[in-house]
Amino acid sequence: MAEILKYGATAKWLHWLVTFIVIVMLIFGPGLEDLPLDEREQVIMVHSGLGTLVLILMLIRWRWRLTHDVPGPAGTMGAWQTKLSKIMHWSFYVLLVLQPIFGILQAMYITEYEVVAFGQIAYSSMAADNEQMARIFHVAHGINGKLLTVLVLGHFGAALYHHFWQKDNVLRRMLPFGKVSAD
Repeated sequence: MAEILKYGATAKWLHWLVTFIVIVMLIFGPGLEDLPLDEREQVIMVHSGLGTLVLILMLIRWRWRLTHDVPGPAGTMGAWQTKLSKIMHWSFYVLLVLQPIFGILQAMYITEYEVVAFGQIAYSSMAADNEQMARIFHVAHGINGKLLTVLVLGHFGAALYHHFWQKDNVLRRMLPFGKVSAD
């Protein structure tokens, strides 16, 4: 079997689509609490829809990842970098699935307003209002968001490190039109 040099189109599409949505959510999500209630209620409908989309895309991506081979570590990577890379990638999968689940659970128990993702999925109707449960999942959602922010920044930094200092293919093999050669 030939060595896999870059990610395929499905992996790239899923990666960049989730990346775009997650970065937008991480930038604007923390400010939702500061909005007046009527504005927050409107914005949360978009936020909950995008979160639901991330959950669906991540479940597809996780299934795809478990059933497809991916490029191995770059030749420039030491054992510790390879291990850290695997930890980081699987942490992304876990946290990116947990984040919308925490958000959905928060929405199910929220007491201030109805949360209806895509205008179709009435999360608030799935459980009785419970301020304590809503708060628990709100805190979990916030902590997980902070962990995701750290991972995103670390991932971005590692990609730039590989591209500009290591001068290997790690970044190019995930870019939509990245040209990859054998390391």
